[in-house]
Amino acid sequence: MRMDKGGFTVKSTLAVALTALVTVSGIAQAPVSDELRTLADAERAFAQAAREKGWRDAFLEFFSDDSVALTPKPAPAKDGIRKSPSQPFSVRELVWEPRTGDIAASGELGWLTGPSTSIDHSGDKKPRYGAYLSVWRREASGWRVLIDIGVDAPEPVTFASGFTRTTVSDRYAGKEDKAAATKALADADRRLNERLNSEGAAKVFPEVLAPAARLHRQGITPIVGREAVVTWLSSNWAGVSNTHGAAEAAASADFGYTYGVWERKADKPKSGPYLRLWNRDGQRRWLVIVDLAHPTR
Repeated sequence: MRMDKGGFTVKSTLAVALTALVTVSGIAQAPVSDELRTLADAERAFAQAAREKGWRDAFLEFFSDDSVALTPKPAPAKDGIRKSPSQPFSVRELVWEPRTGDIAASGELGWLTGPSTSIDHSGDKKPRYGAYLSVWRREASGWRVLIDIGVDAPEPVTFASGFTRTTVSDRYAGKEDKAAATKALADADRRLNERLNSEGAAKVFPEVLAPAARLHRQGITPIVGREAVVTWLSSNWAGVSNTHGAAEAAASADFGYTYGVWERKADKPKSGPYLRLWNRDGQRRWLVIVDLAHPTR
């Protein structure tokens, strides 16, 4: 298995209504609710635990028992983590912090991303930079990580100052139940994959990306904003096929995630998992707010 926290790779594995929007680097950001701040605080506590007890033991503490590793097919994350040796922070240094994210209106699902740096003090001691992406679920014991996967970047990844919320301005506020919303989200992901496979990213993604969408790909600095994301995909993501794996929507039917497997057979064959985070707007459209693809070969 493999487990990622931004650029670090271990081979063992709200209910607050939107009001006025502020603009950060040209991308609309919504006010941060107390619920979202609580989630960000849980991520900070997770990062502090990694400093105090090492990454492995911190991951075991903060990951859900149902957490999933995308390798690229889903597998129990904790099984892989337990196979890794416990290492102190002085040997395997891993630091990260939440800088943006979102939470469902129902308050039980959310996501966070931010910069990460890792240093192997037993090896070459060269810093590795990246951006992590985590999906969190609120459980009886508190917030726990459900999915965690990151990408390497060539330099430290910058974000807007402070902590911001990334979402769509016209957020869905209907009454669809979780099961129906999850089915609708899975159908949206399958339709997107079918169109990507037949029509290509340049034509399809402009219709399904949220204005503040983020693109995370291995080896590049994350790209922010629908137009910039489409430009990159048009030049770099041709000939890729996608297969849907699973989906889950929040109880409020306004946020959810999907994952699956992507593959490119031409040129230099590559494949790996994808993870998409979605917001639903007032027109009941599921829009991609984060699209991540990570190669495993």
